[in-house]
Amino acid sequence: MKLFASELHCHTVHSDGDFLPGELQKAAAKNELAIIALTDHNTKSAAGQLDESICGFITGIEWTTYFGHMLVLGGSGFTDWRDAVPDNIDEKTAVLQKNGAAVGVAHPFQLGSPMCTGGRWQFNVKSWENIDYIEIFHESFLPTQENTKAYKLWLKLLDSGHRLGATYGRDWHRIEKTAAPRGCTYIEMCAESPTAAAALSAIKAGRTVPSVGAELFFSIVQNSNEYHLGQNAQPGAAVIKCSANLESRRKFLHGFGIKYSEIKIKTNRGKTLLSLPAGGGSGNALLMSNSYYIAELWGKIAGQNALLAVTSPIYTAD
Repeated sequence: MKLFASELHCHTVHSDGDFLPGELQKAAAKNELAIIALTDHNTKSAAGQLDESICGFITGIEWTTYFGHMLVLGGSGFTDWRDAVPDNIDEKTAVLQKNGAAVGVAHPFQLGSPMCTGGRWQFNVKSWENIDYIEIFHESFLPTQENTKAYKLWLKLLDSGHRLGATYGRDWHRIEKTAAPRGCTYIEMCAESPTAAAALSAIKAGRTVPSVGAELFFSIVQNSNEYHLGQNAQPGAAVIKCSANLESRRKFLHGFGIKYSEIKIKTNRGKTLLSLPAGGGSGNALLMSNSYYIAELWGKIAGQNALLAVTSPIYTAD
């Protein structure tokens, strides 16, 4: 398996961004991103102006409503976002899933109006199986109240038995004037180079790792089988493996005092199964049925404790 750096939340002049479509791709290439998702607000009109020779891309849209923003990547056909209200969101996401889209909750705890009308998530989701991921880090990896609340929401849903991946969203509109510890979402794929189709499939399967920079690899070994993100391991004895390339994307993080300290392997209700050095390691564990397992990479930003990367889960079957 290989990790490919991506940015899954991008805007151009076709909505409220400053980038021309080609400029966005050139900025992504400069930031050493293998693939981006074009997610202009309520339009795909920029898609025809992208050039795959500059940077790979997934065509998407950010549903922008009064009740929340939703990232819809890929998929066929048209699903009308204009009449989306809190109590019909399950019907909408069911159609999106049928049409092959990856569906993600964008910045669920962003400040609302007047900062961003409808930016805070208020949809009454009952069918979480129609949602593929939640954006748990937004704009930066600072341990803001917004990020902390989004992370807690994701864990609460996992504890309730739902299966969702996690992503970071730079919410990239322009070349930022204010410095901040921005990162990427790594997409785990068994490929030498990414394609839009393979990336979309991996996102839907829950093979994502939001990270400030370090590549974080996590797998579970049982007998001769090795299970990766989004897959089902079996209850019982297992060897947990984790490694991190702490130098990845380090050049984009100068000036923020990024220090990696340890990896924590966690399961339901925040229980820590293993603590490993920041570079990784392995250990024995007894997996419970109907559970999930994630790897967290902790450290400091400017002296402040912070979660700096986390994998989407590996699950155990019922």
